[in-house]
Amino acid sequence: MIEREDRPSAERSEELAPVRPAETARALSELAHLTAEVEQLRRELAAEHRRYLRALADFDNYRKRIERELSERVREGVRKVLLDVLQVLDAFEHVLGLEKERTEPATSPTGEALQLIHRQLVRLLEACGVRPYESLGQKFDPALHEAVEAVPSHEHEEQTIVREVRKGYRWGDQILRPARVVVTVAEPPSPEPSLPTGSAETLPP
Repeated sequence: MIEREDRPSAERSEELAPVRPAETARALSELAHLTAEVEQLRRELAAEHRRYLRALADFDNYRKRIERELSERVREGVRKVLLDVLQVLDAFEHVLGLEKERTEPATSPTGEALQLIHRQLVRLLEACGVRPYESLGQKFDPALHEAVEAVPSHEHEEQTIVREVRKGYRWGDQILRPARVVVTVAEPPSPEPSLPTGSAETLPP
């Protein structure tokens, strides 16, 4: 025979007592409130994350702009120095040209010293990526050349460079200094000889 465990009737009534509607409503209200707080926190976190990303992007753009401006300033400073060196090189080449026209031999101490300094300047420019480019015999290009004179010619095509007044130089893939050149233009047509007045023959009617 199975013996039943006798429990107090009060305990059994508590287990079987229904949940009160007021408690259920309060629990649901608290749950809804907590859910709303979680959702609000989630939105605030997402907004803060977006602000962080925008600030990070702004800082990165600012850093790149500063680096670009600094690089441009440094490059512009170097460009000015290289142009100054080119002027010195032009002066040396002018003096060397005069030296060759003098009667003293090319192996004079003055000539040798000038040539040595000239070679050092050329090597310095080459080490910086500066090299001259050829212009004689080329077609005039406004990106490479600066025309200082135009001469008529029937031996060359129009806009052909026949003389280089000042060398042009490249700096890497950019033009550091355009060449000053003399270009050709078409010769004006010769005027047709006109017959003297009254020299035309009178044809018979």
